[in-house]
Amino acid sequence: MIAVVSVTGHAIDDSLPLYTQVSFLLHTGAGLTWLGGLLGLVWWMYSARGKPPEIARQLAERWSFVAKIAMAIVVLSGFALAWENVASFPNLLATPYGRLLTLKLAFLCAVLLLALALARYITRQPDGEFDIGWYARVGAVESGFGVVLLLIAGWIAVITPGAHETELYWPLPFRPSWAATWGYKVPTYSATWWQGVAGLLLIAIAAALWFAPKVRNWRLVATPAAAIAGFIAVIVSLSVEAYPDTYADPTEDYTAESIFRGQTTFQANCTGCHGVGGEGNGPLAKDLKVPPADLTAPHVGTHTIGDIFHWLTFGGQSGVMPAFADQLQSDDRWDVINFLLMLSNTNQSRFIGPKGMIQWLVAPDFALVDPADQITTLAKLRGTPVLISFADCQNASDAAFDLVASLNLASGAARRRNTSDTGAERIASLNLASEAASAGGANHVTVYQGDCPQRIEGREVVHPKAVESAYSVINRYPNEPYSAEIAEAHFLIDRSGFVRARFRHFMPDDGSVTQLRAQIATMAAEPLVTINLHSH
Repeated sequence: MIAVVSVTGHAIDDSLPLYTQVSFLLHTGAGLTWLGGLLGLVWWMYSARGKPPEIARQLAERWSFVAKIAMAIVVLSGFALAWENVASFPNLLATPYGRLLTLKLAFLCAVLLLALALARYITRQPDGEFDIGWYARVGAVESGFGVVLLLIAGWIAVITPGAHETELYWPLPFRPSWAATWGYKVPTYSATWWQGVAGLLLIAIAAALWFAPKVRNWRLVATPAAAIAGFIAVIVSLSVEAYPDTYADPTEDYTAESIFRGQTTFQANCTGCHGVGGEGNGPLAKDLKVPPADLTAPHVGTHTIGDIFHWLTFGGQSGVMPAFADQLQSDDRWDVINFLLMLSNTNQSRFIGPKGMIQWLVAPDFALVDPADQITTLAKLRGTPVLISFADCQNASDAAFDLVASLNLASGAARRRNTSDTGAERIASLNLASEAASAGGANHVTVYQGDCPQRIEGREVVHPKAVESAYSVINRYPNEPYSAEIAEAHFLIDRSGFVRARFRHFMPDDGSVTQLRAQIATMAAEPLVTINLHSH
């Protein structure tokens, strides 16, 4: 009955990848083969007190061979199942599924240690000597752990996988994080620095103890002790403070509409200390005993969004920032966090240009107008590069568009800098963007203000003001102040959903169109990458 339960639930979910479905069958089949053989062997050992020891040895050796193969399959298939159903290391402790799996791993380790003891006994006993009673007792304990493993396997097969869990609870007061410790900056000779050094030294000592001839008699104790101490020291050096909400999932998606609402809430509640730009320079900052955090600094990226949600809910680490649980609803706090995710990238985003950059800046999603109701959000365009064009056409007319298109802006005399020609040049730039996106097979999304010709418009957005406001946060250039309105800018989004390049303006003779087409072609050939906002 337990075996049947363990191959139902997730095992019959045909939406899972084929390798996961196959892993369920292999995992259960191999586990039952091992456990069934062990139970049979233990029963024979208990009922064969008068049989020759050599027969017991032969049976144990045969079962050991089969058990090694079965356990290898259990470990490999279990890894595949965990990869699909848990999705991340934090979920091993933050979800009910993960905690049960962790318990299952603890019992598996106990089983493997007992199996190692039985295997060593077989190889070290002289011929003609075999303690059937001892072997049976140890095997019985291993069988007991095996039955518990099967019970847990049947249980977790029918509950929500960790990868699909929405209510995450982190039970520890710390979390390991490379990004927030050694990956960010660890001062030399600080406590964290010494802990890391001590951990590496202890691990090196553990290896030396194992191979040193003089300590061979007690290396089975000394080596594991030094290795465990070293592992703990390394984990401590990589750990930062954590909270029950550290890995909480947002209730508001990372969208331009959410960012716009968050920006409004931030301006109403946070600018007094953090400043309009979030740089910690608000009018009240000078009177605080602890300076407000610079929310555009790199350190913001070392925190999870759950950490920030906890501080907004219960107050900041320093005790200066108040709690906002009574003033802001949970959804409002998540809106603010989505705005902060965008704000924390503003310093780096000032340097985005036509040259493609690495994948680090997630493009905020937003709703699209689609007459067929098929592509209704930016996220549904993933799989193909997207060019998002913002522009204010400054009352330029279709006649100006036709005139500039015919002249092709080839002559310097045609680029007189009065208001009319500036609007005409912008329309010509938008036309070049539209043609390049179409020629490269990219989707084109437009947020146009004013009299932009309909013939060069791409997919339109449902809430243009919210989208423009959200993308204006990253539409900054060196030595230029922030502006909530975008005169003209073109963001190239790769097929995974990351902002990879930005173009200010297109002209036929400056190479910008060629750069755009090259970037589209490059990104179209790149593999898809899964976006994770917990570590932004």
